[in-house]
Amino acid sequence: MASGSTTISASVDQISGSAPATVTLPQAAGVNITTWHVDTNRSGVNSNEQTLTPSNVTPASFGKLFSYAVDGYVYGSPLIMSNVKINGATHNVVYVATEHDSVYAFDADNYGTGAPLWQVSLLQTGETPITDGPIQPYEGVTSTPVIDPSTNTLYVVSAQTSASTGGTFRLNALDITTGAQKFGAPVTLNVSVPATNSASVNGVQTLDTSCIQRAALLLANGNIYMGFGGCHSGWLVAYNASTLQQVGVFNSSTKLNGEGTYASAGGVWMGGGGPVADSQGNIYITTGNGPWDGQTAFADSVLKFGPTPVAGANGTMQPIDYFTPSIYQYMDCDDADLASGGLLLIPGTTTLVAGGKTGTMYLVNSTNMGHESANDAGAIQEQVWGAGLAGGNTYPDSCQDSTGNNTASITSYEIFGTSAYFNNYTYLGVTPTSSNAPGGIRQFEYSSTLTPFDDTSEFQQQGARGTSPFISANGTGYGIVWMIDQGNPLQNSNQATPTSATLRAYDAANFPTEIYNSNANPGDAPGYGIKFSSPVVANGKVYISTGHDLTTAANPQGEIDVYGLK
Repeated sequence: MASGSTTISASVDQISGSAPATVTLPQAAGVNITTWHVDTNRSGVNSNEQTLTPSNVTPASFGKLFSYAVDGYVYGSPLIMSNVKINGATHNVVYVATEHDSVYAFDADNYGTGAPLWQVSLLQTGETPITDGPIQPYEGVTSTPVIDPSTNTLYVVSAQTSASTGGTFRLNALDITTGAQKFGAPVTLNVSVPATNSASVNGVQTLDTSCIQRAALLLANGNIYMGFGGCHSGWLVAYNASTLQQVGVFNSSTKLNGEGTYASAGGVWMGGGGPVADSQGNIYITTGNGPWDGQTAFADSVLKFGPTPVAGANGTMQPIDYFTPSIYQYMDCDDADLASGGLLLIPGTTTLVAGGKTGTMYLVNSTNMGHESANDAGAIQEQVWGAGLAGGNTYPDSCQDSTGNNTASITSYEIFGTSAYFNNYTYLGVTPTSSNAPGGIRQFEYSSTLTPFDDTSEFQQQGARGTSPFISANGTGYGIVWMIDQGNPLQNSNQATPTSATLRAYDAANFPTEIYNSNANPGDAPGYGIKFSSPVVANGKVYISTGHDLTTAANPQGEIDVYGLK
């Protein structure tokens, strides 16, 4: 980081009405956060944070600086690019995409008038975002986009509908300096596979907008990987990042059908996290509940794909390795998705960390994933998140389906987040299913396997959908564990009245010592919580996505809350 500093004054926050904030900014090369949870391992750690430390992140010295208004909720995470030249001036830029199918570029440090550096709509003439989907009142962009810094391109998947075409998905490629489409974008996703399941027509199943593109985008091997779920079958689709041509597609159950309340078959949604890529370019995903046979049906599994999709416009990708918990039949009939949580590939290792609605974390060797085996002998480890905590002891549960009575041991916790990794520890948040079970984040020491340590013991609301922590640090020191406590988030499953989210920070070296809580100062309160959201930390600022209005508003706004040193 270069020496020197600049002092700026941020204008009055037009959303919260807070007083102007004077901020001293370091003149720096800057940090880029171009993908969900920082990297393709999904480590969730920015180890180049040189401004925020455990000693200066306190209620007295740190808080909300301003909030940007956007035209819809932001379900994905903000992305950051430093030192971008826009309209003749250089800025650190925060990029966000909304459920109203808009993409914004804002100055990441200086509120100014609150106007974006640029804003584009992904809608074409006669189109609107989808209005009859599970995300209300609009379903447009739901996943976290991805930026290719080598070409200054932001890739984002939009969902839209019109009277003439019905619902469609499009892959957009935007110039990060102007918002203009590149590479012949946008392209409509026309994806299909041979199939005989109940969603097929004349031997073909087609991806449609009954699905949700929830999983964060992945840029790897020169391709954009997109995961879909919430419909009959899960999908993983790959498009070339330069030509925007389809190069591969995987459908999680082309023959067998789901059953039960949701009757799904292996959705790829990953709690808002994204597919993982290792250093060889292999791709990993988790799938949700549904049928499994290890040949044509791959629900409730961790799947590995090779770095080169099958050639051809409709090339079919197939897993080259997998892990499936031995209780997969129970997971199917009780809607106990493994894909409710995301994946972490612990940096410098071949260890994958997955977890889902049973509250169990599975450690899997990416070079020999273990398939399905009695008592999960193929896994490195099964670690119950709440072991030793209130509500953390396992208890038997069962469900009935066409195969008979299926049983499993579960806990009063569900995993809807992705682990973050720092200094030989992983950190993971959960959602309690019992009012007696505290939620929050728990720390696990990693040494080939996970050993549970302390937790933050907040009594989070049931249905809050957990949290994916984010860690800022300067090298291996000054670590801060950040989380968004969503409270009662918008569209909470328990239909409780939504509440403001809470930004919390903990000293990683003295975990779980809390050093900051946005409830400490009234002016620091963010907007309404949004499920699965994760904070982003870069260049001395913390960015979180929240809702400004309730879903009952005619055109509810979202907001991006920006925190830093006062």
